[in-house]
Amino acid sequence: MMTIASFQKDCIRCGERLTSPQRCAYLDEEFVCYVWVCPKCGCEFEASNCLYQDETMTPQLVETFLPSLLVA
Repeated sequence: MMTIASFQKDCIRCGERLTSPQRCAYLDEEFVCYVWVCPKCGCEFEASNCLYQDETMTPQLVETFLPSLLVA
């Protein structure tokens, strides 16, 4: 499972923090390819991730993706 922190990338040229890819494409059932474009220097690069990774659900991970819906 991808966490938000693992989804962010740094530009390979200037190091600028990138928060969302320009586009993505599914390569097959397990892999997705992301195209990142840096707004600072214009560098364009690709990165791919496996969609199905075995990762244990920690309380921090649950809180990140499933925050409490109780309102006081």
